[in-house]
Amino acid sequence: MAERYYFRLRGPSEVVEDTEGVLATSIDVAVAEATQIIAEMQMRSELPDPDECWRIEIHNADGVVLRSLQLY
Repeated sequence: MAERYYFRLRGPSEVVEDTEGVLATSIDVAVAEATQIIAEMQMRSELPDPDECWRIEIHNADGVVLRSLQLY
């Protein structure tokens, strides 16, 4: 059964929340989606400064962080 996962872009002084989320059958599928988002951001030169340690947090509807991926 699919569950809705949300992506939170977190930097040292800024947080960008995903309010739509993505339906995925598992956390592994959500991680693959987040990895694709990172790759697309990199291709469009939209990634923030690598020295700032940005990451994407994958969380459920309750806000519980299930995985965290570094952007670099």
